[in-house]
Amino acid sequence: MNTPPSLETIVSFLDDTFQTRQIEDFPNACNGLQLGNNGSVTRIVGAVDANVHTIGAAIEQKANLLCVHHGLTWRGLQPLTGALYELYKRAMEANLAIYSLHLPLDGHPIYGHNALIAKALGVSTEKSFTYYKGRSYGYVCKGISIDELSRRLKALFQHSYRAFCYGSQQPRRMAIMSGSGGNECLEELVKSNIDTLVTGEIHYSAISFAQLYKLNLFACGHYATECFGIKALLQLLHEKTQLPCEFIENFCVL
Repeated sequence: MNTPPSLETIVSFLDDTFQTRQIEDFPNACNGLQLGNNGSVTRIVGAVDANVHTIGAAIEQKANLLCVHHGLTWRGLQPLTGALYELYKRAMEANLAIYSLHLPLDGHPIYGHNALIAKALGVSTEKSFTYYKGRSYGYVCKGISIDELSRRLKALFQHSYRAFCYGSQQPRRMAIMSGSGGNECLEELVKSNIDTLVTGEIHYSAISFAQLYKLNLFACGHYATECFGIKALLQLLHEKTQLPCEFIENFCVL
């Protein structure tokens, strides 16, 4: 029987594959290993978020590594007291390590959310779209008819699909930007002559912007659009380690 790889080996593999040390992220993202364990890994689970639900589910499944897109540190430095203390304590007592990948997962050309959404929609990417700290994270694709795009998105995002269409029924080009990233790139759409955006969530003010500039916006759910990379990551880890790897669904979040 092969000896399971250590936590250190898995972390090193993920850090190298996703360039966690090279990619500059939001201040509180803290990519990489956020919480260690005793060094052993026999079961891996993944989720979009590290929270009470997913940590509890990971412990129930006797996992000792939880890989997430949104880690424990989004609110910045906080005292480990009260409910937050209990959350960390529960994870540590269960020997559960937690590893997080934010922008390194968003923008990965193979395992990233946006690349995988384009693949699932059956559209080819033409070039990168929108940048943060010198790196691109979204993609520009050749447009397809609004009716066909709607049909494909409804099939892909059955519970979270929403459309706000004020532009052409035959889009020239469309952009894909998962999560809440679409809110930051509305002006770039206009400047780049892109009339359609597939994203996760949009602000209320984006509707007026879309009406003014005749854009088509598809808001398919922050959570739903960011399951793609984590599921692909788990498949990659299973192939690399031969360990059980399972995705933890959080149906209360869209």
